[in-house]
Amino acid sequence: MDEALPEGLFPGASLDAEFRKYTPPRNAFSPYYSWDGHLAMDVTIVRQGRSALAFSSMFQTVGTANINKRVGVGGTGYLLGLRYVHTRSKVFQLSSGLSHFSSHLTRDLDDKTDQERANGAPIPRVDDPSEYNVLYVSGHWTPHGRPLRPELELAIQPINFRFDGRRADYVRPVYLGTRWTLWRGSKRAVMAETQQEIGRDPFINVSLVLALHPRNQAESPFQVFVSGSPGGQVRVSPQIGALRGGLAFGIRMRFRA
Repeated sequence: MDEALPEGLFPGASLDAEFRKYTPPRNAFSPYYSWDGHLAMDVTIVRQGRSALAFSSMFQTVGTANINKRVGVGGTGYLLGLRYVHTRSKVFQLSSGLSHFSSHLTRDLDDKTDQERANGAPIPRVDDPSEYNVLYVSGHWTPHGRPLRPELELAIQPINFRFDGRRADYVRPVYLGTRWTLWRGSKRAVMAETQQEIGRDPFINVSLVLALHPRNQAESPFQVFVSGSPGGQVRVSPQIGALRGGLAFGIRMRFRA
């Protein structure tokens, strides 16, 4: 275990901001999901010894293609989580908690739908539900001294429920995230990342990331990336929020306190 971890109330926090713009080739969702961005926060509420209680939140915005030269916001999403974290060693953490994600459509999306329908374009449908309340168990593993410095996160999320007692929609039961350092210099690094959910109608998103490390910091505060997800569909996940299939590029900023 890392003895340097601070203890007590609110011993640590992180802030994450990201913007992603999708590129050609177009697909059926391109007019409705042209870009997205999010602002995320993760706060350790209290830590004592190996145990901690943490809260996470993310606000996500999905943008349509411009509507009569006006930037359109097609939807917003809110991801909230509360989890217990047990640090077993320097390389492995075990977590268990609740994750809630809900998405909400806007009038801009209605306007874009009307515009596309008037042009005779097909109106695609998102099969994933707009709300999740998921109980999960996850492990985060960062083995030291291995080639490519792998980081692995595995979450088992078999239960989705509704607070009003109604029958909940299907949730893919397994999430797997990975990060691999392909090359690292004194002030920059190139990494490969994957995000995927396994189950019925699975998805995967792969990213190539250039991370800048000013003053040889271990955590990069500024990153640029290109990403791709096959299939051309829109997926909704209680782990990462909304994701559109296709190619994209973006920027990401991360800060720790």
